[in-house]
Parts: sequence; C-alpha cells; structure tokens
Amino acid sequence: MEDKEYQELKNRFDEIAIYSSTSALLGWDQETNIPKKALNYRAEQCAFLGAKAHSLFIDSEVEGWIGACEENKQIDDPFKLANIREWRWSYNRGRDISPEFVAESEKVRSLAMPAWAEARAKDDFKIFQSHLEKIVEINQRKTECYGFEEHPYDALIEGFERGATTKSIGDLFDGLKSPLKEIGELAKNKSAGVSSQLIQGDYSVESQMLFNEAIAKSFGFDFEAGRIDTAVHPFCSGIAPGDTRMTTRYDTSDFMSSLYGVLHETGHGLYEQGLPIDHFSCPVGKAVSLGIHESQSRLWENHVGRNPSFWERWYPKAIEIFPSMKNLGVDQIIEYCLRSEPSHIRVEADEATYDLHIILRFEIERDLIAGDLKVADLPEAWNAKFKEFFGITVNNFAEGCLQDIHWSMGAIGYFPTYTIGNLAAAQLFHKAKEEYPEIGSCFLDVDYKNLLEWLRNNVHSKGSLLLPEDLIKEVTGESLTTKYHLDHLRERYG
Repeated sequence: MEDKEYQELKNRFDEIAIYSSTSALLGWDQETNIPKKALNYRAEQCAFLGAKAHSLFIDSEVEGWIGACEENKQIDDPFKLANIREWRWSYNRGRDISPEFVAESEKVRSLAMPAWAEARAKDDFKIFQSHLEKIVEINQRKTECYGFEEHPYDALIEGFERGATTKSIGDLFDGLKSPLKEIGELAKNKSAGVSSQLIQGDYSVESQMLFNEAIAKSFGFDFEAGRIDTAVHPFCSGIAPGDTRMTTRYDTSDFMSSLYGVLHETGHGLYEQGLPIDHFSCPVGKAVSLGIHESQSRLWENHVGRNPSFWERWYPKAIEIFPSMKNLGVDQIIEYCLRSEPSHIRVEADEATYDLHIILRFEIERDLIAGDLKVADLPEAWNAKFKEFFGITVNNFAEGCLQDIHWSMGAIGYFPTYTIGNLAAAQLFHKAKEEYPEIGSCFLDVDYKNLLEWLRNNVHSKGSLLLPEDLIKEVTGESLTTKYHLDHLRERYG
C-alpha cells in the first residue's frame, strides 16, 4: 500500500479521538449538570483521558510514521498532505510534554474551574488565587517545553493561532488602540439618548429559549445534531460528529443578553457542523484556528444579528413571544441593540468597545507569563488598566479579573484570537457581499442560507487544509487587515 504509514497514523488518531471526544463530553457535563460532590473524581477522569490521549500521540512509532509519510512522494492528496503537516507540527510541539504533566495539567484545570465559579459568585479573589498561580506556573513550564524564539508568550499564542507571535499581536493591537478609543467615544455620543433600561421587562426563560432556538434554526443550526443548554459562561463545544453543544445564560429582565450569546455561539456551532466530517479524527477535520473560529461567531452575531434588517425580520416574532416589547417600535429596538457605552463585562460589551477588552487581557497575560506580574497583584493591575482604557472604575472582582472562565481552563493565549476573529469576520463578510450583494440585507431566511453556503464552501469545509493566514488570503484575495473591521465600526457607529 502506497500510504501504509498514513493509514497507521489515521488509525492511531481514530483511537485518540475517542479519548478526546469523551473528555470534551465530560467537560460539557461539568459546566452544565455535574453535582458539586462529583468534581474531584471528574478531575481524575479528565486527567486520565488527557494523559492517555497524549501517550498515544507521543509514541515513538508516531514519529516514525510521520517521517515515512513526509518522505513518501506518492502521497499527493491535499487533505492527506495537510494532515501530515499538522501531525508533524503537533508532534514536535508536544513530544517534550510528558503524560504525567498532561495529567497534572488536566487535574489542576478541572479543580480550578469550580473554584473560579465559586470565587466569582462570592466576589472573593482569594478563593481562586492559588488555583490561578498553579495555572500560570503550568503554562510557564509549557513554554519551556514548546520552545520560543523571542517571548515565552509566543509559545502559548501559537497553540491557538498558528503564525501569531507576541510582537505581531502587540504591533497589531498598538495600531488599533487609538482608532478604537476614537470610535468608542463617537459611538457613546451617538447613543447617548438611548436609555440602558429601554427594553427592561419580564422575559421568561422559556420564552427566551423559544425565540433563541427559532433564530438559531433559521441561521442553519441543525438541532438534530446539536443543542442549547444553560451555563455560567456561554460556550460551544464540537464534541463529536453529529454532536455540537452550545450554552447560554439568561436574564429575565433583558432578553438580549441570552439572544446575542446564542447568536455568537450559533456561529461557532455552524462552523463545527460544517467541518469535513470524514476527517473528524484528523487535523483537517478541525477548525484551523481559534481566530477563524471566532470570525464565524462574530460574523453571525454582529454583521448579521446587529444589522437593522435583522430586527425588521424578527421584530414581529419578538413582540409575539415577549409581551413586554409591545410598546416598543422596531426603530427603538435597533437603536438599543446598537447602543454603546463602556462596560465592565467583556461578553456584554458592544462592538465599538469590545476589542479594548481583548487588548487589556493580552497585556495582562503577556506580563503574567513573562513573570513581570504576580497573580497576587493581578486585581490591582487589572483595575488600573481598566480605568486607563475605559475611564470607569472596577467595583468588584466579578466585574473585573474574575469575569472570564478562560484562565480557569488553563487557556492563556486564547484572548487575542477574539480580535483576530473580529478582523477576519469583517473581511470575510465584505467578500461575501461582493459575491452575493443580497446577503448584506440579512432580512430573509434565504439570505442566511446563501451566507451559510458561502461560508461552508470557503471556510467550513476547508477545516485545517490551509493555515489561517493562507485561508484568509485565498478567500478574500488579501492578507488579514484592520481596514474592514474599522470601516465597519465607523460606518455603524461614527
């Protein structure tokens, strides 16, 4: 057989996928259903599964098979070649990480997540502090295993966004700060007359579920292959073929909190459901990067869901489901969903100010990993930066450094991908509208269908066939740029 070693690799990764998908399922359960007293043993379960999967991956046989595939000139299928490329990169990155270290990391992470939730609920940073210190220390050790050229944070960013470095992200963010602050001020002034209490009312969880599901379904989310549940922090998990799970949280006085959370996670879910299912266990069957993944959620949430035509389409259904809205006109709803003011909470921030939240987190993470900032000093550093960026004071830990789940998950280096996603979303949506101008109206279900089909063909079905920067360049004809995102924000909020 011309690619015997390739088949060996495929078989091995089929096995690894069983462990990884089972771990993902347990992770979803931990965030949605697990009894509190089961948390300690759940940590043991996740540690075992993570270590087992890693042991199968760093086996010396795997390196031999990868090497044989690299030398086999008869392998010319682009998907196979992409898998070989990604297997090599992942093997080189992970071979110095021992299974024992993986088990330790999984256990620390599993215990940190409930500690974070408790600390957030009780507004007590000290409950989480020791856990975060372990998370930072483990990530610092990882940077030594992965290796880096200039900054230890490079090694962590690379795991989420191939090709990105501390310097490239820092340069990008330095160029965004000034225009984002200007746009944020314009947006705040433009919506000064829109009350923050405008849509306050009585919105039952059941009615919100009904409305959210109707919109997610119209976007194209397949509920026979997915579901929506409730969690402290909204997320989406592509667990296995035919199993994509989203979560949101509900505020019975403001239905938009859960709605835009669901629109965001639906974008992630559509990407997961559109990945090449035949390659599920292989790299090509996965999202190419978290930045591209985030572009899909941002595109549907902001470019579609905050388009005035979106509310012209959904307003009649909204007033039917939510009696509290009957005294509000569609123009008022549109003004409210485009309302802008500095917010403490990242996930509730408007488009005009959101990226400043990401830049703040990037700077904090970079300093933590470099050892320039101690975990004990994190709240003070966070509050000072927040005052500098937004001009408002942080009043408690829950609206400050304890608001995000990411650090409790060990995901340091993740945050920059959100702004990369915003840039890519604007660039992709601009290109889609060039090819299908009617997509820009976001008024009819057929517009959603055409947009989803365009994304399926150009992004979803590609999986990790191309690296992130190459994918953007192939689809849009140019490298990732800040231009389309800033143009979009100026047009909408300027």
